[in-house]
Amino acid sequence: MDNIIPVLMCGGSGTRLWPVSRASEPKQFHALSGERSLFQQTVQRFRTELYAEPLVIVNNNHRDLALREIGELQSGPVRLLVEPCVRSTAPAIAAAAALIAEEDPDRLMLVAPSDHLIEKAEVFSDAVSQAAHAARQGQIVLFGIRPTHAETGFGYIEVGESFDDISFKVAGFVEKPKRPAAEAMLAAGRHLWNSGIFMFTARTIMMELEQYAPDVMACARRAVSSAHRSNDTIRLSAEFDMAPAISIDYAVMERSDRLVCVPVSPNWRDLGSWSALWDAGSKDTDGNVARGDTILHDVRNSYVHGNSRLVAVMGVEKIVVVDTADAVLISSLDQAQNVGRLAIELASTKRPEANLHRKVRRPWGSYECLRLGEGFQVKHIIVDVAGRLSLQYHHHRSEHWTVVSGTARVTVGDRIFVMGANESVYIPKGDVHRLENIGDDELHLIEVQCGTYLGEDDIVRLEDQYDRIVTI
Repeated sequence: MDNIIPVLMCGGSGTRLWPVSRASEPKQFHALSGERSLFQQTVQRFRTELYAEPLVIVNNNHRDLALREIGELQSGPVRLLVEPCVRSTAPAIAAAAALIAEEDPDRLMLVAPSDHLIEKAEVFSDAVSQAAHAARQGQIVLFGIRPTHAETGFGYIEVGESFDDISFKVAGFVEKPKRPAAEAMLAAGRHLWNSGIFMFTARTIMMELEQYAPDVMACARRAVSSAHRSNDTIRLSAEFDMAPAISIDYAVMERSDRLVCVPVSPNWRDLGSWSALWDAGSKDTDGNVARGDTILHDVRNSYVHGNSRLVAVMGVEKIVVVDTADAVLISSLDQAQNVGRLAIELASTKRPEANLHRKVRRPWGSYECLRLGEGFQVKHIIVDVAGRLSLQYHHHRSEHWTVVSGTARVTVGDRIFVMGANESVYIPKGDVHRLENIGDDELHLIEVQCGTYLGEDDIVRLEDQYDRIVTI
Protein backbone atom coordinates (compact mmCIF):
# COMPACT_ATOMS: atom_id res chain seq x y z
CA MET A 1 0.00 0.00 0.00
CA ASP A 2 1.32 3.45 -0.91
CA ASN A 3 2.89 5.50 1.84
CA ILE A 4 1.20 8.64 3.13
CA ILE A 5 2.34 11.90 1.55
CA PRO A 6 3.13 14.56 4.20
CA VAL A 7 1.97 17.95 2.90
CA LEU A 8 3.84 20.52 4.97
CA MET A 9 2.36 24.01 5.14
CA CYS A 10 5.19 26.51 5.26
CA GLY A 11 3.42 29.82 4.75
CA GLY A 12 2.86 31.22 8.23
CA SER A 13 4.09 34.71 9.07
CA GLY A 14 4.54 34.31 12.84
CA THR A 15 4.09 37.99 13.70
CA ARG A 16 3.60 37.21 17.40
CA LEU A 17 7.22 36.07 17.53
CA TRP A 18 8.66 39.35 16.29
CA PRO A 19 11.51 40.45 16.33
CA VAL A 20 12.96 36.99 15.61
CA SER A 21 10.16 36.09 13.19
CA ARG A 22 9.89 38.55 10.29
CA ALA A 23 8.13 38.63 6.94
CA SER A 24 11.25 37.59 5.01
CA GLU A 25 12.22 34.87 7.51
CA PRO A 26 9.22 33.74 9.59
CA LYS A 27 9.29 31.62 12.71
CA GLN A 28 9.35 28.19 11.05
CA PHE A 29 12.86 28.93 9.77
CA HIS A 30 14.29 29.66 13.21
CA ALA A 31 15.67 27.31 15.89
CA LEU A 32 13.26 28.33 18.64
CA SER A 33 13.23 24.93 20.34
CA GLY A 34 16.25 22.70 19.79
CA GLU A 35 19.23 22.96 17.45
CA ARG A 36 17.23 22.73 14.22
CA SER A 37 14.60 25.12 12.93
CA LEU A 38 10.94 24.21 13.40
CA PHE A 39 10.70 23.57 9.66
CA GLN A 40 13.68 21.22 9.70
CA GLN A 41 12.29 19.37 12.70
CA THR A 42 8.99 18.95 10.85
CA VAL A 43 10.69 17.55 7.73
CA GLN A 44 12.70 15.10 9.86
CA ARG A 45 9.56 13.99 11.70
CA PHE A 46 8.20 12.50 8.49
CA ARG A 47 11.33 10.62 7.46
CA THR A 48 10.01 7.17 8.43
CA GLU A 49 8.74 4.19 6.47
CA LEU A 50 5.15 5.30 7.05
CA TYR A 51 5.58 8.38 4.88
CA ALA A 52 6.50 9.14 1.30
CA GLU A 53 8.59 12.05 0.06
CA PRO A 54 7.24 15.25 1.67
CA LEU A 55 5.52 17.93 -0.39
CA VAL A 56 6.30 21.37 1.04
CA ILE A 57 3.95 24.25 0.20
CA VAL A 58 5.94 27.47 0.37
CA ASN A 59 5.47 31.04 -0.76
CA ASN A 60 7.77 32.22 -3.52
CA ASN A 61 9.38 34.72 -1.12
CA HIS A 62 10.52 31.87 1.16
CA ARG A 63 11.47 29.29 -1.46
CA ASP A 64 15.21 29.99 -1.17
CA LEU A 65 15.09 29.59 2.60
CA ALA A 66 13.24 26.29 2.35
CA LEU A 67 15.72 24.95 -0.21
CA ARG A 68 18.66 25.98 1.96
CA GLU A 69 17.24 24.34 5.07
CA ILE A 70 16.34 21.16 3.21
CA GLY A 71 19.89 21.02 1.85
CA GLU A 72 21.33 21.38 5.35
CA LEU A 73 19.40 18.28 6.49
CA GLN A 74 20.85 16.02 3.78
CA SER A 75 18.07 13.56 4.58
CA GLY A 76 16.52 12.84 1.19
CA PRO A 77 14.43 14.48 -1.51
CA VAL A 78 11.61 16.92 -0.88
CA ARG A 79 9.23 18.38 -3.46
CA LEU A 80 8.35 22.07 -3.32
CA LEU A 81 4.98 23.45 -4.37
CA VAL A 82 5.61 27.18 -4.74
CA GLU A 83 2.77 29.70 -4.38
CA PRO A 84 3.12 32.93 -6.38
CA CYS A 85 1.20 34.76 -3.63
CA VAL A 86 -0.36 34.04 -0.23
CA ARG A 87 -3.98 32.84 -0.51
CA SER A 88 -4.54 31.09 2.86
CA THR A 89 -4.79 27.36 3.52
CA ALA A 90 -7.75 26.25 1.38
CA PRO A 91 -6.18 27.21 -2.00
CA ALA A 92 -2.83 25.76 -0.91
CA ILE A 93 -4.37 22.41 0.10
CA ALA A 94 -6.51 22.38 -3.05
CA ALA A 95 -3.40 22.83 -5.21
CA ALA A 96 -1.55 20.06 -3.35
CA ALA A 97 -4.50 17.71 -3.80
CA ALA A 98 -4.76 18.50 -7.52
CA LEU A 99 -1.04 17.80 -7.94
CA ILE A 100 -1.18 14.50 -6.02
CA ALA A 101 -4.34 13.44 -7.86
CA GLU A 102 -2.45 13.60 -11.16
CA GLU A 103 -0.69 10.41 -10.09
CA ASP A 104 -3.27 8.84 -7.77
CA PRO A 105 -6.46 10.55 -6.55
CA ASP A 106 -6.81 7.94 -3.79
CA ARG A 107 -3.40 8.67 -2.30
CA LEU A 108 -3.48 9.71 1.36
CA MET A 109 -2.34 13.22 2.26
CA LEU A 110 -1.37 14.26 5.77
CA VAL A 111 -1.52 18.06 5.98
CA ALA A 112 0.54 19.53 8.81
CA PRO A 113 1.89 22.98 9.74
CA SER A 114 5.66 23.33 9.67
CA ASP A 115 5.93 25.39 12.86
CA HIS A 116 4.62 22.99 15.50
CA LEU A 117 6.61 21.01 18.05
CA ILE A 118 5.79 17.29 18.50
CA GLU A 119 8.11 15.76 21.06
CA LYS A 120 6.70 12.20 20.81
CA ALA A 121 6.78 11.75 17.04
CA GLU A 122 6.34 7.98 17.31
CA VAL A 123 3.10 8.40 19.28
CA PHE A 124 1.77 10.75 16.63
CA SER A 125 2.80 8.44 13.78
CA ASP A 126 1.05 5.50 15.48
CA ALA A 127 -2.16 7.54 15.52
CA VAL A 128 -1.70 8.43 11.85
CA SER A 129 -1.19 4.78 10.92
CA GLN A 130 -4.32 3.71 12.79
CA ALA A 131 -6.40 6.55 11.34
CA ALA A 132 -5.46 5.74 7.75
CA HIS A 133 -8.34 3.26 7.43
CA ALA A 134 -10.96 5.94 8.13
CA ALA A 135 -9.30 8.33 5.68
CA ARG A 136 -9.29 5.68 2.96
CA GLN A 137 -13.02 5.24 3.57
CA GLY A 138 -13.57 8.84 2.52
CA GLN A 139 -13.42 10.52 5.92
CA ILE A 140 -11.55 13.70 6.78
CA VAL A 141 -9.48 12.85 9.83
CA LEU A 142 -8.62 15.56 12.35
CA PHE A 143 -6.01 14.97 15.03
CA GLY A 144 -7.16 16.37 18.37
CA ILE A 145 -4.71 16.87 21.22
CA ARG A 146 -5.88 15.78 24.64
CA PRO A 147 -5.78 19.01 26.66
CA THR A 148 -3.57 19.23 29.73
CA HIS A 149 -4.86 22.60 30.93
CA ALA A 150 -7.47 25.26 30.18
CA GLU A 151 -5.71 26.90 27.23
CA THR A 152 -7.31 30.04 25.78
CA GLY A 153 -4.96 30.42 22.82
CA PHE A 154 -6.09 27.30 20.90
CA GLY A 155 -9.22 26.27 19.07
CA TYR A 156 -11.11 23.21 20.33
CA ILE A 157 -12.84 20.22 18.69
CA GLU A 158 -16.03 18.95 20.31
CA VAL A 159 -16.05 15.15 20.26
CA GLY A 160 -19.25 13.31 19.27
CA GLU A 161 -20.19 9.63 19.05
CA SER A 162 -17.73 6.90 18.15
CA PHE A 163 -16.93 6.29 14.50
CA ASP A 164 -14.59 3.31 14.92
CA ASP A 165 -12.21 1.91 17.52
CA ILE A 166 -9.99 4.96 17.64
CA SER A 167 -11.92 7.88 16.16
CA PHE A 168 -15.03 9.91 16.91
CA LYS A 169 -17.37 12.00 14.85
CA VAL A 170 -16.81 15.75 15.15
CA ALA A 171 -19.74 17.46 16.87
CA GLY A 172 -18.46 21.03 16.44
CA PHE A 173 -15.69 23.55 16.87
CA VAL A 174 -14.98 26.22 19.47
CA GLU A 175 -12.66 29.09 18.59
CA LYS A 176 -10.23 30.43 21.18
CA PRO A 177 -12.43 30.50 24.29
CA LYS A 178 -12.40 32.75 27.34
CA ARG A 179 -10.89 31.15 30.42
CA PRO A 180 -14.19 30.14 32.13
CA ALA A 181 -15.31 28.36 28.96
CA ALA A 182 -11.93 26.67 28.57
CA GLU A 183 -12.04 25.47 32.17
CA ALA A 184 -15.58 24.12 31.70
CA MET A 185 -14.57 22.22 28.56
CA LEU A 186 -11.54 20.77 30.32
CA ALA A 187 -13.71 19.56 33.19
CA ALA A 188 -16.34 18.06 30.87
CA GLY A 189 -13.75 16.05 28.96
CA ARG A 190 -15.51 16.21 25.57
CA HIS A 191 -13.18 18.68 23.85
CA LEU A 192 -9.71 18.39 22.30
CA TRP A 193 -7.25 21.02 21.18
CA ASN A 194 -7.42 21.48 17.42
CA SER A 195 -3.91 20.75 16.14
CA GLY A 196 -4.66 21.90 12.58
CA ILE A 197 -3.37 18.55 11.28
CA PHE A 198 -5.63 16.68 8.84
CA MET A 199 -5.55 13.48 6.79
CA PHE A 200 -7.65 12.54 3.74
CA THR A 201 -7.31 11.25 0.22
CA ALA A 202 -6.78 13.74 -2.58
CA ARG A 203 -10.12 12.65 -4.03
CA THR A 204 -12.00 13.30 -0.77
CA ILE A 205 -10.74 16.82 -0.17
CA MET A 206 -11.21 17.77 -3.82
CA MET A 207 -14.83 16.58 -3.71
CA GLU A 208 -15.48 18.62 -0.58
CA LEU A 209 -13.83 21.71 -2.02
CA GLU A 210 -15.81 21.36 -5.23
CA GLN A 211 -18.99 21.24 -3.16
CA TYR A 212 -18.27 23.98 -0.63
CA ALA A 213 -15.63 26.18 -2.30
CA PRO A 214 -15.80 25.53 -6.06
CA ASP A 215 -13.96 28.75 -6.97
CA VAL A 216 -11.01 27.69 -4.84
CA MET A 217 -10.82 24.26 -6.43
CA ALA A 218 -11.20 25.59 -9.98
CA CYS A 219 -8.36 28.11 -9.56
CA ALA A 220 -6.14 25.49 -7.96
CA ARG A 221 -6.70 23.04 -10.83
CA ARG A 222 -5.79 25.67 -13.41
CA ALA A 223 -2.73 26.77 -11.44
CA VAL A 224 -1.44 23.19 -11.26
CA SER A 225 -2.17 22.32 -14.89
CA SER A 226 -0.24 25.40 -16.09
CA ALA A 227 2.50 25.22 -13.44
CA HIS A 228 6.19 25.54 -14.26
CA ARG A 229 7.94 22.28 -13.32
CA SER A 230 11.67 21.95 -12.84
CA ASN A 231 13.36 19.09 -10.98
CA ASP A 232 11.59 18.82 -7.61
CA THR A 233 10.00 22.29 -7.77
CA ILE A 234 6.48 22.97 -9.03
CA ARG A 235 5.72 26.68 -9.37
CA LEU A 236 2.00 27.39 -9.51
CA SER A 237 0.97 29.72 -12.30
CA ALA A 238 -0.64 33.14 -11.85
CA GLU A 239 -4.05 31.40 -11.99
CA PHE A 240 -3.47 30.77 -8.28
CA ASP A 241 -3.71 34.51 -7.63
CA MET A 242 -7.41 34.40 -8.54
CA ALA A 243 -8.34 31.94 -5.79
CA PRO A 244 -10.37 33.35 -2.87
CA ALA A 245 -8.21 33.77 0.24
CA ILE A 246 -10.03 31.47 2.65
CA SER A 247 -8.85 29.01 5.28
CA ILE A 248 -9.58 25.30 5.01
CA ASP A 249 -11.49 25.59 8.30
CA TYR A 250 -14.03 28.02 6.88
CA ALA A 251 -14.07 26.51 3.40
CA VAL A 252 -14.57 22.85 4.38
CA MET A 253 -14.11 21.83 8.01
CA GLU A 254 -17.05 23.81 9.40
CA ARG A 255 -19.38 22.51 6.65
CA SER A 256 -18.41 18.92 5.88
CA ASP A 257 -20.25 15.89 7.30
CA ARG A 258 -17.22 13.66 6.72
CA LEU A 259 -15.23 14.76 9.78
CA VAL A 260 -13.85 12.34 12.36
CA CYS A 261 -11.36 13.08 15.10
CA VAL A 262 -8.56 10.96 16.57
CA PRO A 263 -7.43 11.88 20.11
CA VAL A 264 -3.66 11.79 20.61
CA SER A 265 -1.13 12.86 23.25
CA PRO A 266 2.22 13.38 21.48
CA ASN A 267 3.47 16.31 23.60
CA TRP A 268 2.30 18.74 20.92
CA ARG A 269 2.92 22.48 21.08
CA ASP A 270 1.89 25.31 18.81
CA LEU A 271 4.80 27.67 19.36
CA GLY A 272 2.89 30.75 18.27
CA SER A 273 3.98 33.28 20.90
CA TRP A 274 6.77 34.04 23.34
CA SER A 275 4.54 32.94 26.20
CA ALA A 276 4.08 29.57 24.46
CA LEU A 277 7.85 29.21 24.18
CA TRP A 278 8.18 30.03 27.87
CA ASP A 279 5.51 27.43 28.66
CA ALA A 280 7.24 24.77 26.53
CA GLY A 281 10.82 25.56 27.55
CA SER A 282 13.11 23.99 30.12
CA LYS A 283 12.93 26.25 33.19
CA ASP A 284 15.49 26.99 35.86
CA THR A 285 14.68 26.89 39.57
CA ASP A 286 13.14 30.38 39.35
CA GLY A 287 10.84 29.46 36.47
CA ASN A 288 12.90 31.22 33.79
CA VAL A 289 13.62 30.10 30.24
CA ALA A 290 16.83 31.60 28.85
CA ARG A 291 18.42 31.15 25.41
CA GLY A 292 21.68 32.57 24.14
CA ASP A 293 24.17 34.73 26.04
CA THR A 294 22.18 35.84 29.09
CA ILE A 295 22.69 36.71 32.75
CA LEU A 296 19.66 36.70 35.04
CA HIS A 297 19.71 37.99 38.62
CA ASP A 298 16.61 38.02 40.85
CA VAL A 299 14.39 37.22 37.83
CA ARG A 300 11.38 34.91 38.01
CA ASN A 301 8.96 33.26 35.57
CA SER A 302 10.39 35.07 32.53
CA TYR A 303 11.57 34.35 28.99
CA VAL A 304 14.91 35.87 27.93
CA HIS A 305 16.27 35.36 24.41
CA GLY A 306 19.76 36.65 23.64
CA ASN A 307 20.86 36.61 20.04
CA SER A 308 23.51 39.15 19.04
CA ARG A 309 25.07 40.18 22.36
CA LEU A 310 24.97 39.68 26.11
CA VAL A 311 21.53 40.31 27.61
CA ALA A 312 21.47 41.04 31.37
CA VAL A 313 18.17 41.18 33.26
CA MET A 314 17.68 42.02 36.94
CA GLY A 315 14.88 42.35 39.48
CA VAL A 316 11.78 41.58 37.38
CA GLU A 317 9.24 38.80 36.94
CA LYS A 318 6.85 37.55 34.28
CA ILE A 319 8.45 39.45 31.39
CA VAL A 320 9.72 38.66 27.90
CA VAL A 321 13.05 40.05 26.64
CA VAL A 322 14.09 39.21 23.07
CA ASP A 323 17.24 40.65 21.52
CA THR A 324 18.23 40.67 17.84
CA ALA A 325 20.91 42.59 15.92
CA ASP A 326 18.61 45.52 15.13
CA ALA A 327 15.64 45.34 17.53
CA VAL A 328 14.82 44.50 21.16
CA LEU A 329 11.41 43.44 22.48
CA ILE A 330 10.44 43.92 26.14
CA SER A 331 6.95 42.83 27.15
CA SER A 332 5.05 41.44 30.10
CA LEU A 333 4.52 37.70 29.73
CA ASP A 334 0.76 38.28 29.94
CA GLN A 335 0.86 40.59 26.89
CA ALA A 336 3.05 38.34 24.74
CA GLN A 337 0.07 37.17 22.67
CA ASN A 338 -0.31 40.75 21.40
CA VAL A 339 3.20 41.21 20.00
CA GLY A 340 1.80 40.73 16.50
CA ARG A 341 0.24 44.18 16.79
CA LEU A 342 3.73 45.67 16.96
CA ALA A 343 4.77 43.83 13.82
CA ILE A 344 1.68 45.08 11.98
CA GLU A 345 2.37 48.64 13.10
CA LEU A 346 5.98 48.40 11.93
CA ALA A 347 4.84 47.10 8.54
CA SER A 348 2.26 49.87 8.17
CA THR A 349 4.95 52.51 8.70
CA LYS A 350 7.32 50.67 6.31
CA ARG A 351 9.96 50.05 8.97
CA PRO A 352 12.52 47.58 7.58
CA GLU A 353 12.55 45.75 10.92
CA ALA A 354 9.12 44.33 10.07
CA ASN A 355 10.44 42.51 7.03
CA LEU A 356 14.18 41.92 7.02
CA HIS A 357 16.81 40.84 9.49
CA ARG A 358 20.14 42.54 9.26
CA LYS A 359 21.54 39.19 8.07
CA VAL A 360 19.63 37.73 5.11
CA ARG A 361 20.05 34.10 4.09
CA ARG A 362 20.27 33.05 0.46
CA PRO A 363 20.69 29.57 -1.14
CA TRP A 364 24.36 30.36 -1.84
CA GLY A 365 25.12 31.83 1.61
CA SER A 366 24.10 35.11 3.25
CA TYR A 367 24.58 38.87 3.30
CA GLU A 368 24.43 41.45 6.06
CA CYS A 369 23.79 45.13 5.58
CA LEU A 370 26.49 47.05 7.45
CA ARG A 371 25.50 50.55 6.39
CA LEU A 372 22.74 52.06 4.26
CA GLY A 373 22.66 55.70 3.24
CA GLU A 374 21.53 58.03 0.49
CA GLY A 375 22.77 56.46 -2.73
CA PHE A 376 24.99 53.79 -1.15
CA GLN A 377 24.91 50.50 0.75
CA VAL A 378 27.68 48.42 2.32
CA LYS A 379 27.23 44.66 2.69
CA HIS A 380 29.19 41.78 4.16
CA ILE A 381 28.67 38.83 1.80
CA ILE A 382 29.41 35.21 2.75
CA VAL A 383 29.39 32.58 -0.01
CA ASP A 384 29.28 28.93 1.06
CA VAL A 385 31.77 26.41 -0.28
CA ALA A 386 30.71 25.69 -3.90
CA GLY A 387 28.16 28.51 -3.64
CA ARG A 388 27.49 30.40 -6.86
CA LEU A 389 25.49 33.57 -7.30
CA SER A 390 23.39 33.98 -10.42
CA LEU A 391 24.77 35.48 -13.61
CA GLN A 392 23.09 38.89 -13.37
CA TYR A 393 23.13 42.61 -13.96
CA HIS A 394 21.55 45.73 -12.41
CA HIS A 395 19.74 48.66 -13.96
CA HIS A 396 20.35 51.20 -11.20
CA ARG A 397 23.56 50.46 -9.32
CA SER A 398 27.26 49.75 -9.68
CA GLU A 399 29.18 47.56 -7.23
CA HIS A 400 32.68 47.33 -5.76
CA TRP A 401 33.80 43.96 -4.38
CA THR A 402 36.75 43.45 -2.01
CA VAL A 403 37.64 39.91 -0.95
CA VAL A 404 38.36 39.60 2.77
CA SER A 405 39.08 35.85 2.86
CA GLY A 406 38.65 32.86 0.59
CA THR A 407 39.00 32.37 -3.12
CA ALA A 408 36.53 33.78 -5.65
CA ARG A 409 35.96 33.21 -9.32
CA VAL A 410 34.56 36.46 -10.71
CA THR A 411 32.81 37.14 -14.00
CA VAL A 412 32.51 40.75 -15.20
CA GLY A 413 31.38 41.15 -18.80
CA ASP A 414 33.64 38.97 -20.97
CA ARG A 415 36.32 38.59 -18.28
CA ILE A 416 36.57 35.60 -15.90
CA PHE A 417 39.32 35.72 -13.26
CA VAL A 418 40.25 34.60 -9.74
CA MET A 419 40.48 36.91 -6.71
CA GLY A 420 41.94 36.35 -3.26
CA ALA A 421 42.18 38.30 -0.02
CA ASN A 422 42.76 42.08 -0.35
CA GLU A 423 41.89 42.09 -4.07
CA SER A 424 39.08 44.23 -5.46
CA VAL A 425 37.00 44.67 -8.61
CA TYR A 426 34.57 47.32 -9.89
CA ILE A 427 31.34 46.23 -11.63
CA PRO A 428 29.76 49.08 -13.64
CA LYS A 429 25.99 49.49 -13.77
CA GLY A 430 24.55 47.22 -16.48
CA ASP A 431 27.55 44.87 -16.71
CA VAL A 432 26.82 41.16 -16.48
CA HIS A 433 28.61 39.62 -13.49
CA ARG A 434 28.81 36.57 -11.26
CA LEU A 435 30.55 35.53 -8.02
CA GLU A 436 31.56 31.95 -7.16
CA ASN A 437 33.36 30.35 -4.22
CA ILE A 438 35.98 27.97 -5.64
CA GLY A 439 37.92 27.55 -2.40
CA ASP A 440 37.73 25.07 0.48
CA ASP A 441 36.44 27.64 3.00
CA GLU A 442 33.70 30.24 3.13
CA LEU A 443 34.25 33.25 0.90
CA HIS A 444 33.93 36.61 2.68
CA LEU A 445 33.83 39.93 0.87
CA ILE A 446 32.69 43.50 1.32
CA GLU A 447 30.35 44.88 -1.32
CA VAL A 448 29.81 48.63 -1.76
CA GLN A 449 26.78 49.53 -3.88
CA CYS A 450 26.30 52.99 -5.39
CA GLY A 451 23.24 54.08 -7.32
CA THR A 452 19.85 55.74 -7.43
CA TYR A 453 18.01 52.56 -6.33
CA LEU A 454 19.47 49.75 -4.21
CA GLY A 455 16.54 47.37 -3.77
CA GLU A 456 16.95 43.61 -4.06
CA ASP A 457 14.44 43.57 -6.92
CA ASP A 458 16.98 45.35 -9.15
CA ILE A 459 18.51 42.00 -10.12
CA VAL A 460 18.09 40.63 -13.64
CA ARG A 461 19.14 36.96 -13.60
CA LEU A 462 20.41 35.34 -16.80
CA GLU A 463 21.58 32.00 -15.35
CA ASP A 464 20.99 30.51 -11.91
CA GLN A 465 21.80 27.10 -10.45
CA TYR A 466 19.09 27.52 -7.80
CA ASP A 467 16.26 27.65 -10.36
CA ARG A 468 15.27 31.24 -9.59
CA ILE A 469 14.59 32.17 -13.23
CA VAL A 470 10.99 31.44 -14.18
CA THR A 471 8.91 32.16 -17.24
CA ILE A 472 5.27 31.13 -16.89
